[in-house]
Amino acid sequence: MRHLLTLAACCAALTSYSQTPSNIEAVEYDPQGNRWFVSNGSSVLVTSDQGANWSFFGEAEASHGMEVMNGVLYAIGNNVIRSYALGSAELLGTLAIPAVGFLNGMGNNGAGMLVVSDFANNRLHTVDAADPTAMTSAQLTGNLGVIPNGVVVDAANNRAIVVCWGNDADIIAVDLESGEVSTLVDGTGIGNLDGIDDDGNGQYYVSSWSPNKVTRYNADFTEAEPMLSSAAGLSSPADISYAVGLDILGVANSGSDEVTFHNFGSSAVSGSPLIPTWNAVRMGDTWSVTLPVPDAVHWTVFDGIGRVLETGMERLPAGTVQLNWPGLPPGGFLEVRCGTQRAVLR
Repeated sequence: MRHLLTLAACCAALTSYSQTPSNIEAVEYDPQGNRWFVSNGSSVLVTSDQGANWSFFGEAEASHGMEVMNGVLYAIGNNVIRSYALGSAELLGTLAIPAVGFLNGMGNNGAGMLVVSDFANNRLHTVDAADPTAMTSAQLTGNLGVIPNGVVVDAANNRAIVVCWGNDADIIAVDLESGEVSTLVDGTGIGNLDGIDDDGNGQYYVSSWSPNKVTRYNADFTEAEPMLSSAAGLSSPADISYAVGLDILGVANSGSDEVTFHNFGSSAVSGSPLIPTWNAVRMGDTWSVTLPVPDAVHWTVFDGIGRVLETGMERLPAGTVQLNWPGLPPGGFLEVRCGTQRAVLR
């Protein structure tokens, strides 16, 4: 399912031509620039319109986890951590941690520290990135006995929260001073956990492959609520990023090479609530809209250079409604709007 929900805003790119994400693994929101980065094999792509257009972020490299902290993008690229200036994409520094197997997930404490998972050696490392031109590392744990993947830092409690790979996978916490490990969830009932991020309100979102799912946990991980599934466009969802100021979760779907954006906001527009889990998706000769409550849906057909060819509006019931796919010229797309959210289908 390669034509998925994305949100469209105004376009701003670092290069004059659009790219298509491929071999993606991680997505990261930049609140300073109101844009999203995605690892793209060995490069980094950036979008300012939430997926309608992607452009190269200079010559930056990323194969796995990325973090934005204090005006810098930190990116893992084939076991090397690189730092880039957000404003210019200039390479500031590099760090190769000795004797690692496979650097995968990464989190930050907002104050100059990164925490990185070594997926192959079952370890965590910390990185002192206060000076992005002269990063240093230290091993935080020995073999954890589980396979660590996604990482988020709970700065208030000075700990890293780590989701694990494997069947009936665990969620653990690691003290950032002592390296002491505690188990937050001993067997989640889901497998191959990949990404984790918090929403700034004490809730955590976790992506998994078995099944394709995003689950929301409360602050102490005693309650779990399924939020998204393959019906929302998930396909081997890898690293995720929650844009706190927007209440939007970005998901890097490694199975489809699509980044999907999911709005969990609660504001209202023209008396109509913002739909938190609506979905628009193309399926061959049809496209469908799924709504949790009845709402008005507007759509616009554009050609390849952005000219409007056709518009329409219909009030749809709760549930899934299928519609005929319009004939599009090369490069054309369908924009769908519900409340203040937009989706672009191709």
